[in-house]
Amino acid sequence: MMNIFDQQSLLGQMLGIFLILLLFLLYPKYLLYKIINEMEMLARMVEDYVRKSVDITCKLCVEKGGGNVLKRRKIEDFLDFFIIPPVDLDPYGILKKIEHLLDKAEDRFEYIAKDIAPKASEELRANIVALLKGSIGLNMIAKLLRHYIGLIRKTNNIQLAMILHMNLPMIRRIANAQMRGIEAIAENKPIGDSIGPLIAAHLIKTCNYTEIAKDVICAEVEMEGKKVYVLKAKGKGATLGKLGDAVKKLCDEKSIGKIITIDAGLKLEGEKSGKVSEGIGAAIGDPGPEKAKIEESALKRDIPLEAYIIKMSIEEAISPLTEDIVKNSLKKTIELIRDSVRRTEGNEVIVVGVGNTSGVGNCYEEVKDLKFEKKKKEKKKGFLFFGKDSKE
Repeated sequence: MMNIFDQQSLLGQMLGIFLILLLFLLYPKYLLYKIINEMEMLARMVEDYVRKSVDITCKLCVEKGGGNVLKRRKIEDFLDFFIIPPVDLDPYGILKKIEHLLDKAEDRFEYIAKDIAPKASEELRANIVALLKGSIGLNMIAKLLRHYIGLIRKTNNIQLAMILHMNLPMIRRIANAQMRGIEAIAENKPIGDSIGPLIAAHLIKTCNYTEIAKDVICAEVEMEGKKVYVLKAKGKGATLGKLGDAVKKLCDEKSIGKIITIDAGLKLEGEKSGKVSEGIGAAIGDPGPEKAKIEESALKRDIPLEAYIIKMSIEEAISPLTEDIVKNSLKKTIELIRDSVRRTEGNEVIVVGVGNTSGVGNCYEEVKDLKFEKKKKEKKKGFLFFGKDSKE
């Protein structure tokens, strides 16, 4: 016969088993609830960013472009703009198809910019186009988040929820950086991707240049006893320019001994922002057409291709350009360019400053007094658990 102590022990064991089973049943639902709640918060944050970016664009159009607040609806409708990639089953001619679509898309952006800001200058219109592109990017992030939230709610798929949850910190950082970049472009300030055009502008000592291709200027300078043709997107508006066309034209008309490209490049975690790396090839991050033109021009005439990239994170590339990146890269890159020109066998060299030229003028006089933001120190964080940082 069981005594009272045996009965209590058995009751405790049964209660423990019941609690464990309850935990196994309820914890996944609790975990799913917490993950969906965090995703909802991030989705609302990005949607607020989209509204804010539309507000910024609309305000800029009204105050400086002679626009009308009634055009806000047109901006909101345009946020769903998309490009359908061409057929690539037969790869022959694919680059021409891509270039054609990109050019027509650019024409559409410029038409919308003229419509919502009819009195805008060429520089302001370029900034409005960049703001529209940034707003479309934020809107796509918000729509994708809403899509996955709805899908997870519908299926109760905790595996899918956890996969997306692991990427939330990166999505949050990119959305924050994109918003800061939009604010910088609206104020006509340089972003991280502007480092290439900034270095090119420092090489152009006098404001004596010509527009050699669409939104691309060319200045002839002397360096180490050789002729150097410095190319960059036409500033100070947020333009990229048809750099491939400009390089091709110079290669057809001049006796080029080397092509040097300078661009921002993504760093690995642990690398120092602003570090300059040297390599071979065309450092230009376009979808393909402009890079292909540079490579084909070099291949046709056996011209060496040298590249210098300034390392930065994806957030730094789309955020306002910081003082430490400029300090770490500007002088060193110019020294490396001089050394490369000195080594060149021919007497003519092309130097291309690749990137978005937002807030960056076309010569040294226009960029020498630029002020850059100081980098904010990142707080050391522990493990990420349900969106909150917990230290070990």
